[in-house]
Amino acid sequence: MKEYRFEEEETWKLARELAWDVYSVTSRGAFAGDHRMRNSVRRASFAIMANVAEGVERGGTLEFVRYLSDAKDEIEELHTQLNQAEQKGFVNGVTRARLEHALESLGCMISGLMTSINQEFLNTGSVSVDYQVI
Repeated sequence: MKEYRFEEEETWKLARELAWDVYSVTSRGAFAGDHRMRNSVRRASFAIMANVAEGVERGGTLEFVRYLSDAKDEIEELHTQLNQAEQKGFVNGVTRARLEHALESLGCMISGLMTSINQEFLNTGSVSVDYQVI
């Protein structure tokens, strides 16, 4: 088994970049003043990153899929919140498009990981764990 840490997972890296981008966006202007909306958006963005990390740290591939599914749920929640934020004038179209692009890329990466793990299970009847958390 190779040693593997969540910080090495490309999905986690992209989720981290998104979370800090969201944090920066929500720290300015009207967004910063609406504490409920700001905190909700931040929570969803950081939950994506946390779910990927927790899935890796669990050390089981099937549990990883469960946490990836939770991360996808948070992506959909954040997508909805960004829509509301744009309607309220908290973000402009350019900022929202940038964040949406990151969400779409992250969603595709997560879907790809889930498909790969599920395909391995269908082909072999089991899923090997090829990493060990250190």
